[in-house]
Order: sequence, then C-alpha cells, then structure tokens
Amino acid sequence: MIVQIDDYFIGMIFKGNQLVKNTIPLRGEEIFNFINGEVISNPKEEYLKIAEIILKLYFAEIDDKEARELINYKLEVPTFTRKVLDIVKDIEFGETLTYGDIAKKLNTSPRAVGMALKRNPLPLIIPCHRVVAKNSLGGYSYGLDKKKFILERERIKNKKYKKAEDETA
Repeated sequence: MIVQIDDYFIGMIFKGNQLVKNTIPLRGEEIFNFINGEVISNPKEEYLKIAEIILKLYFAEIDDKEARELINYKLEVPTFTRKVLDIVKDIEFGETLTYGDIAKKLNTSPRAVGMALKRNPLPLIIPCHRVVAKNSLGGYSYGLDKKKFILERERIKNKKYKKAEDETA
C-alpha cells in the first residue's frame, strides 16, 4: 500500500499487523520505482500513524530508536544481513560509520556490508543511510541526493540537541 501525506508518498507492506517493508518518503511517480501498489485514499489510522513516523524520520524530527519503539515491525532478512542491520541500529542519530568499520566488526568485506545494506527492507527505521564509504557518501538505493539530505538534517538536529544538553549541564 502507498500512503500519501502532503506531497510525499510512503510505501508500506505488512504481514498481519507488522510492518515488514517500507520506502522512504518520495514525491510523485518516484514511489512506483520502489514499490507497487495503490495510493490508499483513507488509510487506517494505524497505517497513517506509521507513515507519519516515517515522514518524521525523513526530516529528522524523531530518532530511529524512538520510531522502533512506536512501530510494530518484523525484520525478515537473512542471518548475515540481520547482523549488519543490528550494528546499524546502534549508530547514533546524526553520526555515521563506514562500510569498513562494520566489516571489521563482522570479519567480512566492506562490499559484503554494502550488499547487506541494499537488502534493508526498513530504511530510516533501520538507518542504513548512516553508513558511508571511507572517502565518500557511498551508495543509497534512493539516490545520493536523498542520503545527503537525510544525513544533513540529522546532523543539524543532533547539533541542536547536543547544544541544548550542554546548556543544561
């Protein structure tokens, strides 16, 4: 199914009441490059809430850890991909790791890490966009412009959070 909020479309697939796949918020026809389905004109309240959380993740208005507490999701991926995504879940909001950093932790290659990240069915919820190459942004299924946008938003918000914490300390 595809849910529209303002000018953004979010694709989601559920098994029972668990989210098993989603897209990042996309505009217009780009959504159909990533997921087949129809735009639901009056989605159930629970689907609309999940789409709103994903949109907030996109604009760095909430942290992925908070989102995972709010969303009933199930990660259906092979064992190696799960190991990679488990490490990715621990990358702090506004921070990054390299493919090589993760590869060292798992005793594998950066390329294998990149291939596992490409299989992430829950982007933003599991923040694969926070994994970068040693000397560049690396890759991103939705395009490097979107990866850069998300990372910049998170870094801006992260600096504000750190500044607020420093002022209260």
